[in-house]
Amino acid sequence: MKRLTRVTLAAAAAALVIPVSGCAALLSAQQTHEYRYNGGDGAWTDIEDVAVRGLMLVAEDEEQANLFFTVINNSTEDAQVEISVGDTDVSESVPAGETLVQNPANPESESEPITVTGFGGKPGSLVDVEVSVNGQSETVRTQVVGTDLPEYQDLAPTGGASSDPAAEPTGEETAAEEQGAGETQAP
Repeated sequence: MKRLTRVTLAAAAAALVIPVSGCAALLSAQQTHEYRYNGGDGAWTDIEDVAVRGLMLVAEDEEQANLFFTVINNSTEDAQVEISVGDTDVSESVPAGETLVQNPANPESESEPITVTGFGGKPGSLVDVEVSVNGQSETVRTQVVGTDLPEYQDLAPTGGASSDPAAEPTGEETAAEEQGAGETQAP
């Protein structure tokens, strides 16, 4: 009987050691669930062999925002990429194996700012952006980032207040200002 007791105790000890040792963690839902980490700012998606990274809008208000993204074409064929948000549709052809950076502040980019209106969000919210690659599309929930952080201060659209026609000086006001400036410079 002593032998059976020793075997039972050894089996019980082994049953306790296995879960405590971490082997059971392999069966945990947290460990086996597919998780994709996004290490940078902005949303992302993969469609076919084309990766869209850093997709975000930078805005000071709800009226207009600048659109930023990077497209990485990992395929062997050119990709036709279309991005639709608010009242703006962007269409780019990205050659096979190439990367397109839509960020005028980036030295690798030769792009001009893309200003978006009618996107239906304010800084801190998420908006739907439709991304299409060669006709296959996906809706991506994308951040509207404000200019509170120093790295975003210069990325919002400029001239938000000056786009108001009432705020712009008329030709008469401009002429009067120039004439006044000329009078102060006269000897």
